[in-house]
Amino acid sequence: MISDDRFHIPVKVEPGDIDIFNKILEAYDNLCLVTAVHPEFGKLVVRVTSDTRGEVIKILKHLPFPVTILER
Repeated sequence: MISDDRFHIPVKVEPGDIDIFNKILEAYDNLCLVTAVHPEFGKLVVRVTSDTRGEVIKILKHLPFPVTILER
């Protein structure tokens, strides 16, 4: 299976915010999947579909704590 970067949104949050970040995104049933890449540094990947990408990016920009969308 070939990975498509359009479906991976790399992000960085404070390590202490990872749990709440995951819980908030889990509350949106079947919108995305969060994977910890380097949790000690707050680096995560949010996996999306072509249909959910735009909505997920809107959510990431409006969370109650800083979320940095990283360059690929």
